[in-house]
Amino acid sequence: MFALYFVYLLIVSVYLEMLIIVLAFVILADYQIANLGKIASDIYLMAIVLYLIVFCNGLIVIFRSLKLKEKKIEELEQEKLRNKIAYLKVRIDRKNTRIRIEDICYIESLSDYIQIHTSQGIQITKEKISVIQKDLPSNFLRIHRSFIVNVNKSESYNRESLQVGGQQLTIGRKYKKEVLAILDT
Repeated sequence: MFALYFVYLLIVSVYLEMLIIVLAFVILADYQIANLGKIASDIYLMAIVLYLIVFCNGLIVIFRSLKLKEKKIEELEQEKLRNKIAYLKVRIDRKNTRIRIEDICYIESLSDYIQIHTSQGIQITKEKISVIQKDLPSNFLRIHRSFIVNVNKSESYNRESLQVGGQQLTIGRKYKKEVLAILDT
């Protein structure tokens, strides 16, 4: 039944398209059908060309959507890999140090240095907060230009601040909408 409707739709659409194309050519030829060329009056050739154009456009749209889906899958796989990482590798006192991810309460930026506040204490390293943020799993949330918090360690929050590890951290205006949306879920 569906195939029959599809065939009817195809036939009707071809004739409607040809009617519109012929009328467009007539208007372009100053309303004189005699001024139209031989190719313009061949309805079947115009239908084939029109469907080839639509088909090619459809292929391009499908190809682009496949590329976007592949990119999204790759991003999700990278996120999954970051979530599996149990340690954050940083350089502290000229030594490479591994800090357990679940021990981190929050990270505070101090210009070119960052303080990593853990349950064992504070670690200071000379890195930028944006570089560290890329290595953190999805349960870490940027709430301010200077703060990244472990959402699992957050104790309470309101529209202005978030409490983590006994510290009250301000939620920045730029991050407020995203932070509240994530924390409310």
